[in-house]
Amino acid sequence: MKFEILIIMLLISSPILSQDGQSIFQQKCAACHTIGKGRMVGPDLKDRTVSKERNWLITFIRSSQTMIKSGDSQAKAIYEEYNRLLMPDAGMNDTEIEAVLNYIEEVSAGGALDQDPTLVADLLDGTSQKNIDLGAKLFSGKSILSGGGLACGNCHKVKDDKEFTAGTLAKELTTAYEMMGSAGIAAILKSPPFPAMKDAYIEHPLTEEEVINLTAYLKSVSQNRYYQHTRDYNLLFVILGLIISSGILIFTYTFYFKRKRGSVRDEIYLRQTPVSN
Repeated sequence: MKFEILIIMLLISSPILSQDGQSIFQQKCAACHTIGKGRMVGPDLKDRTVSKERNWLITFIRSSQTMIKSGDSQAKAIYEEYNRLLMPDAGMNDTEIEAVLNYIEEVSAGGALDQDPTLVADLLDGTSQKNIDLGAKLFSGKSILSGGGLACGNCHKVKDDKEFTAGTLAKELTTAYEMMGSAGIAAILKSPPFPAMKDAYIEHPLTEEEVINLTAYLKSVSQNRYYQHTRDYNLLFVILGLIISSGILIFTYTFYFKRKRGSVRDEIYLRQTPVSN
């Protein structure tokens, strides 16, 4: 009797786990991956449960960054293939990862559920020029992030004639939206996978509204980049530096030149000379 009950429970739990896998996939994976619909920010996951060892997949999904740092050849190959873009740690436990893998396996085999996992609502639906303007101010630092985090423009730059951004510490983001889409950008803003960015925002997280505004701005930048003019401020900074340094030198020579023309030793010598004579 117990055996029959166990079989019934397993049969019932299988579709439940699959449904859980679908909801988890939609929430945490569908922004960057599809199952059989081609590559997006990340690889198409169709048949990945067949081509990769399951334990390896669980470890990779749990923390791909840890595997890359450890020197795992397969993890490093994926990292290089996808423009050295780190996958954010999804924050899933092993049970949730197993549910997602089961779901990927089922869809890959043709047993797709009623809802297409890749039909995810665009978070920019309903946004307007106001969101873009607010995002531009947040990016450049004209408006302060509510959590006190650094403005994006401190490390990044974009091609936008209206905003001055000259950050060179990290990637140029003019084509970020074209590469990753709104969901991909939002995922990185919410859970930064890059060490420097992660440290900068771990105690200063962005709000949902700030994520939407910044994503809307980067979309606008990507779409309007062909109408912008590239500006190089390096020569301007050099000229300003020369002018300022020259001004300091002129001021110094004008007001301080007569204060001490000789050395301290000369002054002592001149005081002692009359005494000795």
